[in-house]
Amino acid sequence: MKLEVLKENLKNALSVCDRIIRKNLSLPALQNILLTAKGNFLELTTTNIESTIKWWVLSKTEQEGSILVPGSIFSNFISLIGSEKINLTTENDSLKITTENQTAKINSQNIDEFPVIPKIEKKEPIQVQADLLYKGLSQVVEFSSISQVRPEISGIYISLEKDMIKMVATDSFRLGERKNKIEKPFRKKQSFIIPQQAVRELLNIISQKNSLPVNIYTQDNQVLFEINMDTIDHPEVNFITRLIDGEYPKYQDVIPKKYKTRIQIDKNKLQSRIKEAGIFSGKVLEVKIKADSQANKVEISSEAADIGKNISYIDARVEGESVVVSFNYKFLLDGLNSIMSSEVFFELNGQEGPGVLKPVGDIYYTYILMPIKSP
Repeated sequence: MKLEVLKENLKNALSVCDRIIRKNLSLPALQNILLTAKGNFLELTTTNIESTIKWWVLSKTEQEGSILVPGSIFSNFISLIGSEKINLTTENDSLKITTENQTAKINSQNIDEFPVIPKIEKKEPIQVQADLLYKGLSQVVEFSSISQVRPEISGIYISLEKDMIKMVATDSFRLGERKNKIEKPFRKKQSFIIPQQAVRELLNIISQKNSLPVNIYTQDNQVLFEINMDTIDHPEVNFITRLIDGEYPKYQDVIPKKYKTRIQIDKNKLQSRIKEAGIFSGKVLEVKIKADSQANKVEISSEAADIGKNISYIDARVEGESVVVSFNYKFLLDGLNSIMSSEVFFELNGQEGPGVLKPVGDIYYTYILMPIKSP
């Protein structure tokens, strides 16, 4: 292998690829990066078995070939190089890195020990704009929960139907659903569940590609997300991950079709009052929301015998019944933090029914949380 590559392009690729490398004593090969020179590209491959990243960087290739090198050493060294251009050459059992002012050699690893990367046939791509995918996944990713008993809630559910993409996550105590309409309808209905950590890695990739389309391919229990280079028709990044087997809960049954009380309130003020109340909430993390439809006010309170008591009030528009409902304040803040609008609707269904947070002016996002039931 012998090639020349721009340092900035290589550094950007490594900043993403290096993230999924794990320190694994039983499989030390997972700590490595596979470098492959082919045609006018340097291909970088990293994997943690569950997920794989392939990233292509344009290069001037004189000799094709492959080499396996320790990921952290290679990545750290490249990040410190000051030169604009870098030459990479395989030399015996090492990778030689050369610039105008320096030379380094990194010992290679046994390439045969690197895991076999799954191949997914690229037929009938599902295409979604990266910004829609990023917005939706980032709003729900933290609401799933690792569960051995119910592995399906350990991931994020993606449903593709007609002109709508839905992204959902739940831990059975709260649930977030993001819907987005797309310009080009999907040819067929599909749905799958992606592990939470894989979604975090995907978000890191597409955060840099917001203006580009993402092609999605599914096969067996794997999914491939592919983004092409913006200058030429060639993939820049492939992200492959396994899917979670199982049927996702029928979460639509949990979403209330109506409400008994509806509050329209300033999001920032509500966040601040809940944070204050959380200080006094004690070990059960309980805050009480009292909606007064007569006075158009919301009272937020909390009390713990060993800490003290806190009460605050916010002016709001309150429709329907006056009610007092208790919630886990951290779950309530998580829902508010996932909403972008300046005002929110907070719909209540009595002391035991689910609460629903919705952005004012956005009908496509819903956050549901269960109340703390009174003893």
